[in-house]
Amino acid sequence: MFRKQLSLFLMILISVICLSAVPAQAKSSKVNNYIASHNITHRTITTNIWGGFPHYKYRHGKNKPEGVVIHETGNSTSTIYGEIAYMKKNYRNAFVHTFVDDDHIINIASTRYLSWGVGYPGNARFVQFEQVEMHSKKSFAKEVENAAYYTAYILKEYHLKPNDACYDGKGTVWSHGAVAHYLGGSDHTDPVGYYKNRGKKYFHQAYTMAQFYKLVLTNYHNL
Repeated sequence: MFRKQLSLFLMILISVICLSAVPAQAKSSKVNNYIASHNITHRTITTNIWGGFPHYKYRHGKNKPEGVVIHETGNSTSTIYGEIAYMKKNYRNAFVHTFVDDDHIINIASTRYLSWGVGYPGNARFVQFEQVEMHSKKSFAKEVENAAYYTAYILKEYHLKPNDACYDGKGTVWSHGAVAHYLGGSDHTDPVGYYKNRGKKYFHQAYTMAQFYKLVLTNYHNL
């Protein structure tokens, strides 16, 4: 009995520490502060749907995604148009709905249908987009703002409430890493490493999914 009580106590303590740390961590973000202080605003979404992608319904039907998955390409030399061209050629292996960089938000596959970016079972649940790797302080900040706006836009479009899934696997805003951890189907961890690297490199502070989620909330409430 004592062991069970101790185990329960530790679980509750860990949960409290984890959850209570999120607002402070997000509030102190140098990336988010830079975006706000430099009046960086999102780009307009460009819709350029390619007809070659397959149309399969989400698990609850057409037009019924349950959240958004944030990816990054892992390619340090690619461009957004190069990534899009590559994906069209290789869509049978994988594809996402949209690509984001510092100057573009380009929707290439209809979000009414699922995409193939995280494996089973996540593909049947989420809208998914990729971020192209940026190589300067300002371009990274602009990309993150675009990504946060697009995430918030999809949540609004499909009447989904913002909820960070990274802590319990039950929310609407997911990293690829969170999907892999909670749902399986993949062993990827993006965009966590990319955010951490660019945050440290350009802002001397690792950027986190908790801080990104805070930026999503800011955009969501402004829509």
